[in-house]
Amino acid sequence: MSKKIPVGTALAILFVVMAATIAITMKISMGVYNHLISDLSERSAMYDGIAEVDKLTREKFNGTIDSENVYSGLAAGFVNGLGDPASFYLTPAEYEVYNNKLLGKMSGTGLTAAYNTETNQLLVTSVAKNSPAEASGIAVGDVITKIADIDVDFENYAELASNLEGQKLSNVNVTYSHEGKSNTVNLVMGYSLQSVTYRNVGTIGIISITGFYENAINQFKDAIKALTEAGCKSLIIDVRNCDEGTIEYATKVLDILVPVATEGTAAMATVVNAEGKTIKTFPSDSESVSMPMLVLVNGGTKGPAELFACDLRDFGKAQLIGTKTKGVCTMQQLFRLSNGGAVVLTVANVLPYTSEGINGTGVAPDYIVKLTAEQTAQIGIMSDADDPQMQQAFTLLAGDSAEGADGYEG
Repeated sequence: MSKKIPVGTALAILFVVMAATIAITMKISMGVYNHLISDLSERSAMYDGIAEVDKLTREKFNGTIDSENVYSGLAAGFVNGLGDPASFYLTPAEYEVYNNKLLGKMSGTGLTAAYNTETNQLLVTSVAKNSPAEASGIAVGDVITKIADIDVDFENYAELASNLEGQKLSNVNVTYSHEGKSNTVNLVMGYSLQSVTYRNVGTIGIISITGFYENAINQFKDAIKALTEAGCKSLIIDVRNCDEGTIEYATKVLDILVPVATEGTAAMATVVNAEGKTIKTFPSDSESVSMPMLVLVNGGTKGPAELFACDLRDFGKAQLIGTKTKGVCTMQQLFRLSNGGAVVLTVANVLPYTSEGINGTGVAPDYIVKLTAEQTAQIGIMSDADDPQMQQAFTLLAGDSAEGADGYEG
């Protein structure tokens, strides 16, 4: 049986509800308004500051103002000001190189080199089979003295070495010393850059990854196949100083090694936004590689390489040797700009298979093996015998007897 409410009481309740609703709405509106005003105030102050610099420069600067360079400088400064090591600005030319490298479309001469600070020489560290470099007669251990007809020294070697890769059919002059004899050759870019190289020492396969680009997936598969066919019983995967690529490509390489993910979120990696909401996962399939593995890491191991190393341990597939990784495990997104350039911005955090988030903390190795500053500078140049981290791996795999055994490279 229902009870009737007097009209006066009903109206009083209605007015109270309306008043409460208006109060809540006003509070929310004022909060939004104040936030907008704060943003507008900050933006206005920023724009005023830039306008002031622009006005002073145009009035006082004794030189020519290159508007394109100014724009690039402003954009780069804005992104750098975020304080995020994984976010950066790309000029139109840099964007083209960056995008081609991610897609595995960069060509090169087929050689890699590293600077030996002890001898002050740029040494050839690898020469790919069937590459322009191999055809020219360049061999591992040769000393590169000139690139693009410019003498190589410690100050310019990194910039000059970038000329060893580029668009297909472009070319570069390289002068090198082989067994004491100087030679100059013109190398044409006609070889797909290697993200993955491999070799064996006895029955131990050693795979080095320089970046998790799209071409790393098939190159890694080829490395596993070749090393298995060569009779390798264990693997050392070197991701020291590996700091480029994407999470997506890293998980695809990882999927070659690990079985189906069943713990945690049942994904090799989980991408979460600022609110902690899952926006993407990377599941794995049932195929995996069953052999003992060790992973070499250091402070230069960053981003996709950190996830790769952490997940291999989470899956119980490998232990880590070296020093703590960089601690930058986030997902980036590329945004094109109207000038043809782009900005790469961090848009989410990435969580490993079962470990806690490693962004900001890094991944601690199971076996801490430190290198001297000189040894760190020689990674990629040092012989296995002079590399304490590699020697620790050989010992753990009971492979020190394989040291010096005949091997091959790919």
